Amino acid sequence: MEYTRVVLPNGLRVLVAEMPETRSVSITMYVGVGSRAETRANAGISHFIEHMLFKGTAKRPTAADISYAVEALGGSVNASTDREVTVFSARVPARHYLVALDVIADMIRAPLLRESDVTAERNVVIEEIRMYRDQPQDRVHTLVDELLYPRHPLGWEIAGREPVVRSLSAAEMRAFMQAGYAPGRTVIAIAGRLDAGEAIRAVENALGDIAARPGLSFSKAPQPAKARSKVLVKRGEQVHLCIGWRGAPQQHADKWALDMLNAVLGEGMSSRLFLELREKRALAYDVHSYEANYSDVGHLVIYAGVAPDRVREAVTAALAEVARLRDQTVEDAELGRVRDFVKGRIDLRLEGTAGVAGWLAGQEMFYDRIRTVDEIGAIVDSIGPAEIQRVAREYLRPELAYLAAIGPRVAVGPLAAPEPEPMEMAS
Repeated sequence: MEYTRVVLPNGLRVLVAEMPETRSVSITMYVGVGSRAETRANAGISHFIEHMLFKGTAKRPTAADISYAVEALGGSVNASTDREVTVFSARVPARHYLVALDVIADMIRAPLLRESDVTAERNVVIEEIRMYRDQPQDRVHTLVDELLYPRHPLGWEIAGREPVVRSLSAAEMRAFMQAGYAPGRTVIAIAGRLDAGEAIRAVENALGDIAARPGLSFSKAPQPAKARSKVLVKRGEQVHLCIGWRGAPQQHADKWALDMLNAVLGEGMSSRLFLELREKRALAYDVHSYEANYSDVGHLVIYAGVAPDRVREAVTAALAEVARLRDQTVEDAELGRVRDFVKGRIDLRLEGTAGVAGWLAGQEMFYDRIRTVDEIGAIVDSIGPAEIQRVAREYLRPELAYLAAIGPRVAVGPLAAPEPEPMEMAS
């Protein structure tokens, strides 16, 4: 993948990939601030700001003006808030990309943040919080986060808590943006049918004069909770279950082996969890595992939604698959399939402009350099059965597991985190 990289004097990093064979241009901006930069007093402010930036700017005073500016061109503009980043993105026909860039730049540097809009949008954010809390398949992930990162922003709901959201003001949002939206911790990537020089000049004209500032720091990740299980009683036809372990940070050498382990364990319909719990035992419709990697910590989680009378069987079966990874090396044939699965996803992702822009922005933000597809492929191919078994034994031990569940009392009440494996005594 060929691209041009420029660092503006204020620290903002710009990456542009010319893709003349395409008909679109995609823009992805990563701002290095998210819910992890918050405190108990302003929890949810990053997500609320993301909403507010779509409510009006100096150039486009209303939400309709912003959406119309891009959608009338056949394009789309969106945003999302995560733990350590807030992401803004747009995709438009190539001939209109300068308009999309202007819209995103305008949202970042000249939001109106009117108190009347804050009051109106507050109700929307609160309804979003209530929606997630009413959906046990979503809320259970927060429960396991609370165990993995107790009393810390990494364990809080990204959207915040309703009482805090009710109290946030436009002035607080301006102050948070002024401190957190630092150009030195911002990456903008543009990919598609364009001229790289023109795109870089456009970014510099739009965002190059924003004053440099240090940004907001992230508090150190805590030790996991002493209590290793957390259940919430809720009537329903299913138990929603998560079993989680602490993992590796973004730049830790073990991240890649854990990525491969996770692909073997629970990614896709050919993964071990899917084949065992769904295809063989018919325990769950949705069963999978996933990873999250942050700047200094990470985790791996198994999720399943199962009938209340079969939840213990599901826990036992899922933990048995984890134990198999600790006790037995992955066979070469299975590992070969997983390698092709992991590399193939990257190939398909980078076929379009949105995938390329997202890849460039994410790699630059989290790794400070862009790895090529061939580099990633070499890393994937270098991870063998012994390495996967090693990280399984190191990270996924039973005594390091945390269990969260939501469902009927009779089903979740008896659940507990797994016990340590008995030690074999030498004769």
